[in-house]
Amino acid sequence: MFSKKKENSESLLKIFYKNKCIKDKKILLLQGENGRKLIKNSLKKNGFNVSLVECYKRVFKNINIELELKKWKFYKINTLLVTNSEILNKLNDIFDDINQKKWLFECKIFVVGDRLKKLAKEIGWKNIIVSEYANNDYLLKLIIKNYYSLNLFGRRKRI
Repeated sequence: MFSKKKENSESLLKIFYKNKCIKDKKILLLQGENGRKLIKNSLKKNGFNVSLVECYKRVFKNINIELELKKWKFYKINTLLVTNSEILNKLNDIFDDINQKKWLFECKIFVVGDRLKKLAKEIGWKNIIVSEYANNDYLLKLIIKNYYSLNLFGRRKRI
């Protein structure tokens, strides 16, 4: 099952609750290692027969953060797109120098959902834009809309 409106756990739960015929079925959830247990716990609490398989693992590559930061500054990177809490926490962890963190938190950050907005704010970001959806088309349109509204891409030309 997949939510066509929002790509998050909460939307998927709504689908399960609306479709009572699913309650008698066995549900297998596939997720990443150490993923949120919200869906499993909520469904079990409501009487669904749920099993969980952790079928993948995110592995962050080792990078030379000082070299990467020089590149990001050279290319005038000022915007980050973050779609999960692991990435937010990893960014906070790898930027350990106070000046690196200052630069990082000055970046505009696009996050998916209010849960990530809250976490980003707790970590230290101020300029946070929340996307309701996690699909690539919506995220790209949201980023373009935000930058055109600030006229950061230059003047739009009529076609």
